[in-house]
Amino acid sequence: MLNINCKQVEMLTAAAAVALVFGCSKKSASDQTAAGAVDSATSSASSGTTLSTVTPAVGPGVQVTRTDAKSVTKSLDYELTTANFSKFLAAADSVGALEARDTTTRSYLSKNITDAGATDVDAGLKWLESNDSLSRVINSAGISVRDYYVASLATAAAARFLNDPKAAPETPALRKNADFLRSRQADLTHLQDLRDHKPVVRATP
Repeated sequence: MLNINCKQVEMLTAAAAVALVFGCSKKSASDQTAAGAVDSATSSASSGTTLSTVTPAVGPGVQVTRTDAKSVTKSLDYELTTANFSKFLAAADSVGALEARDTTTRSYLSKNITDAGATDVDAGLKWLESNDSLSRVINSAGISVRDYYVASLATAAAARFLNDPKAAPETPALRKNADFLRSRQADLTHLQDLRDHKPVVRATP
């Protein structure tokens, strides 16, 4: 008989949810690499299999490594609201502006760390937090680097179910987030433009 405690059950449930949301990507291998690959390294007690997922992100500066499964799981609980999404957008604009004008920041963000065999937990998050200039501009928007990072993943996950929120797996926030984003497709395009380094034009009413 298998002896699985409550904590292990929680981990397996979270890993399964992550796999459901992020596991099936219609993007090409190059798109997936650009988005970031996460190896949750969570083994199923019953089957011995390992869940691996490819995790998309929106907005500039976010790279997801194989050790960022904690942030990926947290993103499924992160509920997008008018307040925190506005701060996320403002922080993304600030990161994009800093990257455009500062060669040191541009060089830092150009490094691809998604396939790094890091042993540190939350390596992608820590990589973003460790840059003082990026941390300052994100914090100046009224959001922590950690929340900016998680909001990027939560937004990307919900965007997959934009046209049909009810099709999203039942996680604490995913369906709500997909519904929330339905009226904000222009913001999603803006975030992708920032991530792709395209010229950003904001229409003024």
